Formats: sequence, structure tokens, C-alpha cells
Amino acid sequence: MIKRLFLTLFLITAFSANAQIGILTSTPQRTLHVNGSLQLVKELNVGGSENVQGTAGKEGEFLSSNGAGTSPTWRTIESQSFLKIVFTGQKTNISPGTGSYTGSSSATNYEAPSRNYIYNIVNKIDNNYISYDANTGIFTVSRAGYYNISTYLSYNLSLNGTNQTAGTAISRLERSSDTSDYISAMSTGHGERTESIYHQLTGIKFLNSGETFSLRCVYTQNFRLASGNISISYLLP
Repeated sequence: MIKRLFLTLFLITAFSANAQIGILTSTPQRTLHVNGSLQLVKELNVGGSENVQGTAGKEGEFLSSNGAGTSPTWRTIESQSFLKIVFTGQKTNISPGTGSYTGSSSATNYEAPSRNYIYNIVNKIDNNYISYDANTGIFTVSRAGYYNISTYLSYNLSLNGTNQTAGTAISRLERSSDTSDYISAMSTGHGERTESIYHQLTGIKFLNSGETFSLRCVYTQNFRLASGNISISYLLP
């Protein structure tokens, strides 16, 4: 009780002397100066006024300084133009599981024989931004904005016989709404007895909510799709 009275008298004296309160300091530099640690069990409210309660912000937001003499503001990572990773996935198997996909007889004959590259492992997904159908390999955008997509993939031609591996591999990150306006695309030619092909695609595109896209792959000979990975990041427009 004596300690509490002493602390109360100390605070009153400090406040009366210079309109500032110091805890464990006799020379407070601000209205409240704490020379020690501070523990908040519940919320921290910032802003407001003498008669208006400040805001505690929303889940996931952080405090950003607005300079001296101004209240800090709760902000989201996206509002600072940071990239937010919304999807990462891996392909660790070979598809189809038996046999091969039928290739294209010509590199210009793309859409019909091309196949969606399907990731059998989803390491991270934020459904507030994007959803993924692991049966079809199709991504659906949940929130409009710029999406940065980076992929690595591989083709396997090892089941092809003699004189059946030379050809052209085409990989495209394409939107279902416009298959000619690619997010990214790559085409490479390969000689006889090529058994493995590796592609890496990176692109950034503004995508509207509800839009779908996928990674489409084709080879001029029969082919299988092998290991790879993908990372998708979101940037606030």
C-alpha cells in the first residue's frame, strides 16, 4: 500500500511539475515516458482524438509511422506495394502415369494436343487471392490485381523410340479468356535422342476476379510432363 501511494504521489508530482509522466525516470521526454518494458494484454488503439477512440486496426496489419507529431497508421503489406506470395506448388510425379500424351505433328498445332501442367503438391495457397483445381491444373483469380508468376517445368521423352525425340517444346502460361495473350511463353527446339527438356517462365499480368489461367505444354513428339514448381505473388494495383 505504501509503495502504491508513493508511486501515485510521484506521478502526480511529475505531472504537475512539467505536464509529463515518467515511469522509472525522473526526466520524462514525452507526455508518458516509460524507462522499461511494456506489456499489452489486449488491443493497442492509435489515432482518434480527445473524445474519439482510436482504432485497433485489423488482423494482419502493421503500424506505420507518419512522422513526428502525427499518429501512426495501421497498414496492410499490399498497400506498401510489396509482393505477397499467394501460391506455391510442386510437381513431383510424371504424368500421364503410364504411356505418353500424343504430341503435335507441328509446332503450330498447339491447342488441341497441349496439356495442363498439374501440381500434385500445394505448399501454400491463399484463397482470398487465388484458388486451384488440382484435378485440372486451372487457377481461378479471387481478387483483381497484378500477379507475378514464376514457373519451372520439365518434359520427359524417355519412352520415345529411335528417331522419335527431335522436335519443338512449347510452354505457355495462358488465360482461358484469351489464349493468344500470354502471361509468359517459351518455345525451344531439340535434336534426336533428347530425353529431358527444361523450361522456366516468368511473367506479370493484371488479372480480373473470376479469370482463369493455366500452364499449357506440348511437344511435337509424344511426351510426358515431369517435375517442376511454381510461385505466384500478388501486387496491389
